[in-house]
Amino acid sequence: METFSTSLVKLDSPLWTLIAPVPDAIAEILIGKAPDKRVLCTMNGKVKKHCALMPRGDGSYYILVNKKELKQLGLNPNEEIQLALEPDTSTYGMPMDEEFRAVLDSDAEGEHFFEALTPGKKRTLLHIVNTVKDGQRKIHRSVIIIDHLKMTGGKVDFKLLNRQFKERKF
Repeated sequence: METFSTSLVKLDSPLWTLIAPVPDAIAEILIGKAPDKRVLCTMNGKVKKHCALMPRGDGSYYILVNKKELKQLGLNPNEEIQLALEPDTSTYGMPMDEEFRAVLDSDAEGEHFFEALTPGKKRTLLHIVNTVKDGQRKIHRSVIIIDHLKMTGGKVDFKLLNRQFKERKF
């Protein structure tokens, strides 16, 4: 695990509020251990998340920090933050809820289509399920996702998927 302090830098972006720059020496160590640049990040010992070392374009890297995380940490731009980073050795680069796993286990064709997706699409679909707290809603979303993959031959059409979520409300 690599631990360091850095200052939060404000971005001019509607999506992401802040970044936490990662020292070059630490980024090099982590990239050597995690070729896909996925890491587990613990911020100020409170907030833990699966994320990626994002390239800045000049050879340096950073971690994205969103508004929700900023609020949880009680921090403002330009304040110092303590980060602990370790390579993410999980299968998908984020956790898979047991409800999604159960739906995959019960549908071999759906599991085949899911496993054939790119890692980023898998993470996006897992995130869609992970954002719900209620177990029945997680199952409902998981079933819709797997049905969508089967209907589209393993392709993800996010506009269509969103319509399917609305049409098949829980």
